Amino acid sequence: MSGLKSFDFRFIVKELRSSLLGGKFRKVYQYGSGEKKLLFDVYLSTKGSFWLYSDSENMFLAQRKPQAPETPPNFCMFLRKHLIGATIKDIRQHGFDRIIEIETDSNILIFEFIPPGNVILCDKFLNVIMPLQFQKWKDREIRPKQMYRYPPENANPYSMSMDNFRKTLSVSNDKTVVVMAKLGFGSVYANEICSVAGVSPDKVSSSLSDEDITGLYASLRELGERALQPVTYEDGSVFPFPLATKSEGIKGKWSSLSAPLDELFAEKIVEEVKVNQNKAADEKKEKIERIIDMQKKSVEKMKEKRSGEKDKADVIYRFYGLVEDIINGIRMAKDSGISWEEIKRRVQSEQTPEAESIIEIREHDGTVVVELGGKEIELDFTLSVEENAAKYYEGSKDAKRRAEGAESAMAERKTELQMIAEMPEYAAPPSKEKKPRKKSGKWYEKFRWFISSNKFLIVAGKDASTNETLVKKKLDDTDWVFHSDVSGSAFVAIKTKSPKGTRFSGLKEGESLPPEVMKEASEISAAYSKAWSKGLGSVDVFAVRPSQISKNPPSGMNLPKGSFMVYGNREWFRDVEIKIAIGVLVDRNQQRAEALSGPVMALRTYAKYFVTIKPGDIPSNELAKKIKETLVYKASPEERTYVEAINTDDFQRLIPSGSGSLVG
Repeated sequence: MSGLKSFDFRFIVKELRSSLLGGKFRKVYQYGSGEKKLLFDVYLSTKGSFWLYSDSENMFLAQRKPQAPETPPNFCMFLRKHLIGATIKDIRQHGFDRIIEIETDSNILIFEFIPPGNVILCDKFLNVIMPLQFQKWKDREIRPKQMYRYPPENANPYSMSMDNFRKTLSVSNDKTVVVMAKLGFGSVYANEICSVAGVSPDKVSSSLSDEDITGLYASLRELGERALQPVTYEDGSVFPFPLATKSEGIKGKWSSLSAPLDELFAEKIVEEVKVNQNKAADEKKEKIERIIDMQKKSVEKMKEKRSGEKDKADVIYRFYGLVEDIINGIRMAKDSGISWEEIKRRVQSEQTPEAESIIEIREHDGTVVVELGGKEIELDFTLSVEENAAKYYEGSKDAKRRAEGAESAMAERKTELQMIAEMPEYAAPPSKEKKPRKKSGKWYEKFRWFISSNKFLIVAGKDASTNETLVKKKLDDTDWVFHSDVSGSAFVAIKTKSPKGTRFSGLKEGESLPPEVMKEASEISAAYSKAWSKGLGSVDVFAVRPSQISKNPPSGMNLPKGSFMVYGNREWFRDVEIKIAIGVLVDRNQQRAEALSGPVMALRTYAKYFVTIKPGDIPSNELAKKIKETLVYKASPEERTYVEAINTDDFQRLIPSGSGSLVG
């Protein structure tokens, strides 16, 4: 995809202002350390979320979010620290240059698309806080704690007076199209301006008549204010409106300039991911093949050892008497006080079968090396004949176990190779066009919410404020409310009536809730309580009706926000294990997967792949990576790509209290 021209950025900025002004930065992604490929998640309460993409040459609203690196580069983390939560106050093009500025209350983020390109975070006074790359030229330098200076500016034809425009053309001996191109339009738009004005592009600009100059001035202004009608041509080029000077046919028409740019971007990303995926697969394949080769050699070695050890044990029994005489002879000589030097001298000088069989005595090791039936065997002269043979038999058995283990591991590696061979090609995530959102009416989405295994809606407060709202405004008399018997717990409610417009289960008159739903709600209450952060294994949970909960405390007592008095009998759930399940829903029709959490039995019902977590010391960011790795491993080859596309952040937000441990 070729880079955008100054004229293109004039239209892109209009799109960005229309969509993003007033939005808040919610996330920043960077694709590779030092790379200029960035993606910003911007959220507006009235419109929803948008993805703003930029690289060294382009900027537009993307409809797809490529899978982000597991570990964000340092510059990305730096931008997150300064931008997340900040509101976009202005988006502007600097003059008629390929420089875009996004301003918040505290910062100005500058994107330079002039080669080699850069992204610079400044304070509101244009002091550089941190650039993506440190740069130095003869007339300016980009580094922290220095005032940001713009590159030498080109003349801006849209702020140029008619007199200055006439002077610019009159003093040049270049062709008219060349002069217009140098004003920042580039050759294609320069030709279009000449065509609309009815001026020959090859005419020397200093020879232009007043009528020609007036026509060119009106033409460039008319093009700059044209209504947006983005098109793509057969040669793959993209323009904000159809051009009279393009000979190729129009291939497609678009509702925004970002849309066709995003299509080209998606194709490029898919190709890059395919290359990287194939490279990673080849590297993994080579590594596994090396391991298999080592395991194969280990199997052969263990089988050889197994056979050799058994043969030695058999030989010891075949020469039982001779072995016994050798062992007893050495023991008797030593017990008689004869030195090792004398024992060795006698062995060398005697012509007995025992002496002739001895090759070496290693007194410090307690062994004697003998030759029996053409085999060299080590004997422990502190052990009996049977014990020596047993050692070799056990060695044979151990070698057999090791060989079997290596063969089993080798089989697993071969399965991995097969999985790599069957791995589907990467497909771009489906386009998600961001349209203005209408309020969904799903009130429970403002809370934590879960689906029980029987399809009942379970809703939990996120904090004191949502606890207060849930209990005071969202409960019916027939609902059940749960709370852990520990200070600092979310209120959890089972909705016994199906909310309007949903497919959740509801109770008919006279029906009771299934006991498993009550158990699952108690699980949620236990997980989203202080018991998790305290590292407890279980906690007691009680359930009451909404009528038993009151905001009116006894006289002289005050209740903080989110707290209530509970009166009357309670239904107790003792020693509720503190755990929660995290898994994925896979939609193969939509070619996507999403992360979800809930009671273990519920995810066993709805999630194709899931894991269980409990309180622990692993930070949520590390635990989220482990969860994703496990789910990717569990996924079938044809669905693995969808699971891999889920961002680790989506798993991290489901982990209670910022840490935990993986159960399985």
